[in-house]
Amino acid sequence: MLIMKRLNPAALLFAFVTFLSITLCGPTMHGQTNTVTAQHRSFPIPSSDSQPISITVGPDGNLWFTEQNRSQVARITPEGVITEFLTPTFSFPIDITPGPDGNIWFSEGSVGQIAFITPAGQIEEIPFSGFDAAGGITTGPDGNIWFTDLTGNNIWRLELPARTLTRFPIPTPDSFPNDITVGADGNLWFTEGAGGKIGRITPSGVITEFGSGLSLLFKITTGPDGNVWFTQRFTQIGKITPTGQFTFYPTPGSPEQIAPGPGNNLLLTEFGNNKIARVTTDGVVTESPEIDNSGPTGIVVGPDRTIWFLGYAANRVYRITLPR
Repeated sequence: MLIMKRLNPAALLFAFVTFLSITLCGPTMHGQTNTVTAQHRSFPIPSSDSQPISITVGPDGNLWFTEQNRSQVARITPEGVITEFLTPTFSFPIDITPGPDGNIWFSEGSVGQIAFITPAGQIEEIPFSGFDAAGGITTGPDGNIWFTDLTGNNIWRLELPARTLTRFPIPTPDSFPNDITVGADGNLWFTEGAGGKIGRITPSGVITEFGSGLSLLFKITTGPDGNVWFTQRFTQIGKITPTGQFTFYPTPGSPEQIAPGPGNNLLLTEFGNNKIARVTTDGVVTESPEIDNSGPTGIVVGPDRTIWFLGYAANRVYRITLPR
């Protein structure tokens, strides 16, 4: 471990990406394991102390991410060229998602607005409340934009192209809904950070809540097994079936964000101990070595067999290229 800490942060990924590559390539016809390793690089973000938080693949084939502290949205090409775009108001952008209209949509956590950015970098903000704060955002199964209202205790739907806003109050008061995702069942699922529950909302707006007393609920995504997976910060990850049955898995690190991974896996960032991890659908977690002072946050599978994640503390974007 002492030797590893002296290496470049990108080099610390070697053992993990080697393992990930072997797992994804699998056995050969003769029962031997393919040992071709992945390539890894990191790219400094031009603005210092930008606090990158969420990343997605845009409809244009580039990666797009939010910079909370700089109130910017940034584009990074598959080759690693970063361009930053300042939001019209200082808005604390949080979550980001590809839209059904060819744009990239993101939530603004301090001004009661959501916004979109075109692939060319033009930003337009859409207010939904004068007091509340948007959290998670996603494109729904109905082709509309759905987002959580952290302080207003609502789920919102923005219908496209008319831009009609509809508010759906959450039954549990002051539940502080964080993240939202589309489930394999055709509904949307969300976490309640203060309510201690997982919520499900149909495209028509009917909300059902599951669980009670779940602590520190944060990010949520749909896994390759058809279940919905979520993180409980600093403690564990969990999954919930479409019918509402829970299973929990303790993690060796501090889970932050979770996303669908390559193959039959999910990807996990561990902010507190500077690691990323692979999660099987049985809940087995395999961590990377420590990536010094990276503070991993957002993670996503990019184009052409790449994995991208954000280093909140390092102010960098990391890319892992998997072998074919």
